[in-house]
Amino acid sequence: MSVFPFIDLDVLQQEESTELPLFREYAYDFENNRLLLKNGQTYLVEGNEALRIWIYKALATERFRYTAYDSDFGSEIDSLIGSPLHGDIAKSELKRFIVEALMVNPYIEELGNFQISQTGSGVRAEFDCTTIYGPDKISWEVKGVKV
Repeated sequence: MSVFPFIDLDVLQQEESTELPLFREYAYDFENNRLLLKNGQTYLVEGNEALRIWIYKALATERFRYTAYDSDFGSEIDSLIGSPLHGDIAKSELKRFIVEALMVNPYIEELGNFQISQTGSGVRAEFDCTTIYGPDKISWEVKGVKV
């Protein structure tokens, strides 16, 4: 018997033991902005490789702009383009926008070890991403932002 008689412990235990299905995503070529083909057909990738695709899409999609996406999907990184923020404040905001964009995904457990540096055309963010499939290293560049 539970201390809280209004909570059904059987339902709670079933919800906690529910495992997430294998994460799958269509293979994607980010350099050419298109789906990858194998023998003329699109194909699926799984696990961290699939999550990497989801991460890049989430970071590259402007939140609240497209009605096709839920308001939880995407990032607000574009708001930093042309922003008067610079230095540590801009880096802090970029890190916050990345964390907010990615931590909505239940497959992602932790983000850390952020390294943010200026490139010729923008900013490169490198960070560790721990998922239910294990650790991964993410490197992502946003053009037009200065830190």
